[in-house]
Amino acid sequence: MVTQLMKLLGLRYEKDLEDYLETRLWLTGQDLLVIGRQVKISGGEVDLLAIDSTGLLHIVELKRDEAKPSVIGQILHYRHSLKQLKREELIHVVGHGDRIDLAVAFQQRFGHPLPETVNESPALMIIGESIHPQTAGSILELRDWGCSVTAFRYEIDKFTGVLSLVPCCRSDQDMIEGTHKKKSRSVRPGSTVAGSRRPACRVPIDENVRRFWLTNAQDFTPFVTFRFVYDRYSDWVHARADEGVHLYQDGLFARQLSAITAERGEWTRVYIAPQDNLAAYDMPRSQVSAQPYRAMGHTRVAYRLNPIGPVSDP
Repeated sequence: MVTQLMKLLGLRYEKDLEDYLETRLWLTGQDLLVIGRQVKISGGEVDLLAIDSTGLLHIVELKRDEAKPSVIGQILHYRHSLKQLKREELIHVVGHGDRIDLAVAFQQRFGHPLPETVNESPALMIIGESIHPQTAGSILELRDWGCSVTAFRYEIDKFTGVLSLVPCCRSDQDMIEGTHKKKSRSVRPGSTVAGSRRPACRVPIDENVRRFWLTNAQDFTPFVTFRFVYDRYSDWVHARADEGVHLYQDGLFARQLSAITAERGEWTRVYIAPQDNLAAYDMPRSQVSAQPYRAMGHTRVAYRLNPIGPVSDP
């Protein structure tokens, strides 16, 4: 069934989801270069084939609806087929029809040569509107065997029309919490869920700001000041000057960052008392004096990683 939200984003078919995510794989929180779409290999076609800075291949399988159990056999077959290719054969398959010069594209994107071995153990990724329970169980089993496999459930916010990816199938606890299931309803901006404060007004979020946060926050310590984050953001933008990435002033960036963290629920915005040396807060600390509101002399903004992960709708 194609919902009205899918129509708004043009997601009538699986190909439309592929079109949308091809340039937005940073939503997965990883810095990936897409090197092929519908890549023909023995026994099928890989929806999206990507590579990271280490030369590790990522096989991305997209499902507009539910990712059924059969998807496991599908991606494992793709993985096996890619592992059989020699380096030159892989470059030929990816570059078929002059789509891309893999070695050149890799050098331009990551700043170092393509490794000699790139397909020894490809990573697997499944993205769907929901993940079938049997599929989720198979993913957990593959992870126990040491296979690199991740899964995401995509959501479209009915108030903003923004598509986001929700990590799932990472643990048995994820299964208990039902993160693999399609959400039954959305939360209106400004409402409160499980103690998490949502922004009272809708803040337009620049995709590059979202991209910065998703690809960098995973490397931050569990407690960081806003100034620390903004300095890293400025460095990140300046390093991408040739991509035309726009640098937002700290005020507007702060509003967007607050909206992103409230939307995902993985980090909480807090306030700390002014300190002579705020850099001390940007290091691992067992105890941090922080308040959720501007009170009792706590005026400086910081972000704290929630130990239980994203907040889910009840």
